[in-house]
Formats: sequence, C-alpha cells, structure tokens
Amino acid sequence: MIVSMHIAFEFWSAIFCGIAIICVLVTRFQDKKKSKLMIYQLLFMSLLNIFEMLAYAFRGNDTQIGIYLVRISNFIVFLINHVLLILGTHYICYRMGNKSGKGTKITKISVTTLCVIGIILLVLSRIFGFYYGFDAQNRYYRLSDSFWIMAAIQMTAIIILVNFTFFHWKQFKPLEKIAYLSYEILPVVASGIQIFTYGVSLSTIAATYSVLLMFVLYEIEYSEKIVSEKQRIQSELLLAKSIQTALLPHAFPLFPDRKEFDIYAMMDPAREVGGDFYDCYLIDDDHLCMVIADVSGKGIPAALFMTISKTILKSCAMLGHSAADILSKTNAGLTADNQTDMFVTVWLGIFEISTGKLSCANAGHEYPAIKRKDGAFELYKDKHSFVLGGMADIPYKEYTMQLNHGDMLFLYTDGVPEATDAKNKMYGTARMIEALNSDPKASPKQLLENTRADINKFVKEAEQFDDLTMVCLKYM
Repeated sequence: MIVSMHIAFEFWSAIFCGIAIICVLVTRFQDKKKSKLMIYQLLFMSLLNIFEMLAYAFRGNDTQIGIYLVRISNFIVFLINHVLLILGTHYICYRMGNKSGKGTKITKISVTTLCVIGIILLVLSRIFGFYYGFDAQNRYYRLSDSFWIMAAIQMTAIIILVNFTFFHWKQFKPLEKIAYLSYEILPVVASGIQIFTYGVSLSTIAATYSVLLMFVLYEIEYSEKIVSEKQRIQSELLLAKSIQTALLPHAFPLFPDRKEFDIYAMMDPAREVGGDFYDCYLIDDDHLCMVIADVSGKGIPAALFMTISKTILKSCAMLGHSAADILSKTNAGLTADNQTDMFVTVWLGIFEISTGKLSCANAGHEYPAIKRKDGAFELYKDKHSFVLGGMADIPYKEYTMQLNHGDMLFLYTDGVPEATDAKNKMYGTARMIEALNSDPKASPKQLLENTRADINKFVKEAEQFDDLTMVCLKYM
C-alpha cells in the first residue's frame, strides 16, 4: 500500500514538474540563463521522479527486464541527485550574483567539483561493486562500509552551499530564505530519516517539494517584475498623455479677445495617447487656421506620427501658404523618410475672419457638417484628395466655403460615426447629425458635449476602439 502511494506521488510529481516547465517557458524572463537553470532543475526533478517510480515499481521483479530497469533506474536516480545539486547551486549563486559576487565563483566551483567526483565514483561503483548492491530478489540495499562516501560528498557540497546562503542572508527576501534553505536542508534531513525507513524515498519527496518551492518563488518574482513593468509603462503613458494634451489647444476660450467667432474642441483617445489631433491658431489678425486629423493606428506610434504631422502642418501654414499648398508640402515632408507606412487623414481650413470666406482642403478625411444660421446641420460633401504620408507628389484640391454670421461648422474624426455598441452596431453619421440638431441654440461647447453624451448613450458599456475628436466653429 505504501509503495503504491509512493509510486502515485512520484507520478504526479513528474506531471507537476512538467507543467511547471511549461509555465516557465510561457513566462520566461528576459534573463535567459535564469530561465534555463530553472527549466533544467524542473526537468531533472521530473526525470528523478520517473526513474524513482520505475525503481520502486519493479523492485523484487526478477525477470530480465525487471533486473535491468531496477539497476538502471537506481543508477540514474543517484546520478540525477548530483546533477540537481550542481544546478541548484548555480541557480542560487546566479540569483545572488546579480546583487553581490562575493563567494559566488568559489561556491560554484567547489560544489561542482565535489559532485563531479561523486559522479565519477558512482560510475566506478558499478564497475567495482561498492556504494550499493542488489539481492537475489532484485531489491536494492546499501553497502554500509562504502555508502557513506556518497553521503559525505553530497553533505560537504550542501554545507558549502548553506554557508554561501547564510553569508548573503540579509540580501535575501523572506520567501527566498525559506526556498533556498528548504532546497539545501530538507533533502538532507529526509535522507537521515530514510536510513531508518524503507519503502518510501523521503529524500525524493523533499527534493521535489524544494524545487517546486523555488519554481513558485520564480513565478512570484516574474509576477512582481511584470507588475513593476506595467506600472512603469502606465506612468510613462500618463506622462505621454499629459504631453500630448499640452501640445493641443486646450485652454478654452482659445481666443478670448476675439468676438468674431467662437470655437471649441475635444479629444477622447481610445488609449492613454492617440493619433487624432486638432489645432487652431491665428496665421495673422484676419486668418484663422483650423486642422483636424486622424493618424492610422493607435497608441504611442500614432502619437509620435501625430506630433510630427502637427508640427509640419503648422510650420507650413505659418509661412502663408494656401490650404492645398500646406497639405502638399506636409505630404512631401511625411513621405520623404516614412519607414513606418503610417499615414494621416487631414481636413484643413483657413478662415478669413473679416469676410467669412473659408479656404479648405481635405486629405481623405471625414466630410464636415455645416449649419446655416436658421437651418440645420447637414453634411458638406467636399472634394477629397489622397491621405498625407501615403504617396509622394500627390496634388491636393482646394475649395472655398462661405460662412455667414450665425453659421456653424462641425469637424470630427471617424471615431464619432464608427463608435460601436456591444452588438457592433455603428453610431453612424445620420445619428450624429440628429444629435447635432437636437439643440438648435447650443453653443459650440454645448454642441460637442451633447454629441458626446449621445454617443455614450448609444455605446453604453462597450469598449471604445478608436480615438474620438470633434471641433466646432461658430461665426458670430
């Protein structure tokens, strides 16, 4: 009964070690050596359990295959015990070597040398017949006059490793102290008890427990590393978000001294940072440049491309070029060395404040919506040109719109009509126009807030997949 339970324990121990190996392979540190040492320990521990299981399963079996299996299994078990001690020492020393190198090299050399001597003597024992033997019933027994040599070699190696651990005691975390001392001491204690017991290999049970405890420690350390890395990334993303927000006009009203127009904008990125952007700035006292754009992709790459695009657009606009020329020169700048294959859709308009004339160019962006003083919002299907950054030497079309006092212009990115609910149903431009017309007397700020509220009502708890940006201008 005891033997059967022990065989079952070793079978499941081998399975657990195999599962642990898969976990290490999946959650591998950037430190490849540390991962390899842990995998090797688990692999040899799994093999130790398998061959220990075979040795117990065929003990007393006097058939030819039983005789061979028992002898081979016992030999491999002793061999693996030496190998595990080498691997464990290298793992602990390497773990400690990252903090302090004191005693690391001498410890590894001493333990490895002792274990290699032990392996050589183990091989010689099978030739000259010392350490252990087998009786007529094919049962293993120790030779009391020579078996102590193997135990002494392993004990000396363990003492060296324990001294190394205590030397660095203050630098270990509490769980590390438990794991490493268990690895070093428990198998020794179990081996001492095993001298007086038969039928159960307590040292294998203790060794398995110790290696699996070191695996748990490895996974905990990995988890802490992942959490720390995520916190660092989150902190950097929040910083990037604040920088991106600072790059966009955000202190509304943007032009408090100008009573000829009212303008308001909002941007809600799908992630911490986004690829959408808007810009509003005076080229001179009578010309206001308005830009809304959407970079392909999301996240940090899109945000970086957005910064470059915004900078080039503004630089070209401030030189006094026309809307079409601004897009052409920006496209030339973006395509000159675009190795990312990213592009940006842009709507750009130069508003002549004194006359209400709006010179516009559209590089693959959404149609604007316009509301006349006593009318309702409707889409203005303007002339589209190719996106910026996609292809060099593209001509861009320009058109003009006439705004009268009381008229409003609404600009947006595709995140507005393509907002989806839990059933993947899109918000759509028709519903957007309805939201814009829900309050005819709304100011630009109220208009955007009403539209955003209607989008939220539509999507409910569904995740936002795209950046959402809106700009509204009212000619007073």
